[in-house]
Amino acid sequence: MKDIVALLLCAGKGSRMNDDSTNKVCMDVNGIPAVKRSILNMQKAGINRFLCVVGHKAEKVMEALCDIEGICFAYQAVQTGTGNAALVGLKAMKMLGYEGAAFIAMGDKIISSDVIKKLIDEYRASDVKAVFAVQKKEYNPGGGRIAQTGDKICGIYEMTDSFSLILGSLEDKNEEAFKNKLNEYEINEKKKTKILNYCIEMGNSLHDRVILCGNEFTGEQIESMPYVNTATYIVDTIEAINEIEKLGSDNAQGEVYLTDAVNALTQKYGAKIIPINKKEDMLTFATQEELKEVSDYFASIEEKQEIL
Repeated sequence: MKDIVALLLCAGKGSRMNDDSTNKVCMDVNGIPAVKRSILNMQKAGINRFLCVVGHKAEKVMEALCDIEGICFAYQAVQTGTGNAALVGLKAMKMLGYEGAAFIAMGDKIISSDVIKKLIDEYRASDVKAVFAVQKKEYNPGGGRIAQTGDKICGIYEMTDSFSLILGSLEDKNEEAFKNKLNEYEINEKKKTKILNYCIEMGNSLHDRVILCGNEFTGEQIESMPYVNTATYIVDTIEAINEIEKLGSDNAQGEVYLTDAVNALTQKYGAKIIPINKKEDMLTFATQEELKEVSDYFASIEEKQEIL
């Protein structure tokens, strides 16, 4: 069996950091760039080849990772969603002669080696084409919802789109009604604005339910699900390329969703999930305050290790 290659998506701007001096993934986490910390954990889990998709501040990312053995880079000229970023990387892997499984992760998430090992073991032990890590909604309220019936995984549905279904179920489909309904939930203002603008544009054309793997879900049902997506997957490279190339961007965020390709693989072959039960097994940040919290956590852990 071929070794799994890691595909790291590092092209985005990370605008909420309010610091454009470098790419978000390069920001210092107790002396080590965030993306490098994740790669070191991947190496511990047995992954030795890496392809990093760069875009914004590409030179900073390449500089931070230039001493990583077995790394290559691919450039995403325009950032149009995780699906497009993954496609750039997967096509580059294919051009380099690799057609096995890809471990896809966001560059700003520090994933423990234990989680990575579990994903690899599950993928190799099963006959599915997609395995992905999930966590409790309380750890990542904005994550894509994992729709399931019993133990059957039906797919990933983006949070912004699940709320669009909720608004689509309203009798009055106007701006005031939409705002009043959204105010019942804790949603960050950026995503709330995207949902609102999309739903105003769609108006009476809004759907109030979705079918995933032959099962029908309302927005309220999807919001009741316990797990959310962590955007951390192992997929078959060729199958994933084929599915991403079919995608459009007709959704609340106007982006090409990698999750749509994962859903297509789930529909065809089934999927497996690995729940992350400890928050510290997957750490990320979107603001300077959250970056400090993550950095302080590693400082505490590494200080204890030095003492021992």
